[in-house]
Amino acid sequence: MASSASRPDTLGPLNPGNVVSAALRLYRDRFKMYFGLSVKAYLWLLIPVYGWAKYFAIAGLMSRLAFQEVISQPETPDEARRHVTPKLWSFLGLALLIGLLFIAAYLVLIIAAIIPGVVVGGLSAVALSPIFGENVGPAIGVAVGALIGFAVFVIGFIWLISRLLIPEVPLAIEPEVTSSDSISRSWNLTKTSVVRIQFVVVAAFLINLPVVLVLNYLPQLLLLGLDPGTPAYWLAYTLTFVLSFLGGMVVLPFWQAVKGVLYYDLRSRREGLDLQLRNPKSDF
Repeated sequence: MASSASRPDTLGPLNPGNVVSAALRLYRDRFKMYFGLSVKAYLWLLIPVYGWAKYFAIAGLMSRLAFQEVISQPETPDEARRHVTPKLWSFLGLALLIGLLFIAAYLVLIIAAIIPGVVVGGLSAVALSPIFGENVGPAIGVAVGALIGFAVFVIGFIWLISRLLIPEVPLAIEPEVTSSDSISRSWNLTKTSVVRIQFVVVAAFLINLPVVLVLNYLPQLLLLGLDPGTPAYWLAYTLTFVLSFLGGMVVLPFWQAVKGVLYYDLRSRREGLDLQLRNPKSDF
């Protein structure tokens, strides 16, 4: 099944560019397999609860396939499925846990952004009022405070995304992990690699951007100028939905391959090259 062209030239830690290029090669060389899995995942997504669990499990399965290719132990989808299917509901539970964590983090970050924003804005207004006047000074202070608050929120959210980028990957690969174990595993593996992970995410996003623009964003222009409720509007809306669904099918395997390769890279850096799988509960 696997060819040497599908894997990085050498094993060991990879730079961000190599992580993305390796994932792209895996997706290119196994396009039929990955895209077929993505189509199945998105079709399952239309069915509530059980279908959602299948979607997340198939996404994890794609990352497992990428990881196994990188370590030169390739699996077929059927072989990988034997490891992933018993954890079907764990994948759904993981998605719910991640969603709750992000909601809680969003609220915390809002508060964390407001406090320094208000403090800095107030101090700036007091300091700038004698210079720019009683009307302009406070306005500048408010603008400075808003920028500080926005920066705090964005930096915090980027940091959180980096720490929780790959939790489904250890769940798909490592034996005897639970949903909470996989979150802890992602948190542990990423704690010294936030900047590197963001380089990977940005590079992967730029590669995906043409597909996203053509299939997800540009079709939205069809809705401009159409009256909601008219046949023309619903026809355009249906077309944009179908194209957006297709866009998701195209980009999902690439992102999951990126996560599989990134997981390999993080383990290489933090645990050395001995990647023999073991019970990760001993780590925590």
